Amino acid sequence: MKPYMFVIKSVPLPSNQHSKTIRHALVHIWVFSDNINNAQTKACDYIKSFKWNPLSVEHALEITEEQLSHLHKDEDLLYRKACQFGIAADFLASPMRDKSPDGPIDYLEP
Repeated sequence: MKPYMFVIKSVPLPSNQHSKTIRHALVHIWVFSDNINNAQTKACDYIKSFKWNPLSVEHALEITEEQLSHLHKDEDLLYRKACQFGIAADFLASPMRDKSPDGPIDYLEP
């Protein structure tokens, strides 16, 4: 199994508690899988399980050992959670109250 990292733009479904306050989220998700296609399917299924609709894959990466040694603190923590559980995600959300592209980001637990 190899580590893969995706950034997937997603929107909350109407049944999601954040559907009235969050415009979209960039989901940083780490997945261990045998290939990138299976990893991407697992990532999208995981996002859907939290009542989010994955819209587009912004980044899809097979991570090398060298890259692992250069992760920043938050990404390293997410990677370590994926090592333990096989998959882990952070939702970095853009609230509806601010329409600017450089507006504030809310961190949501899935």
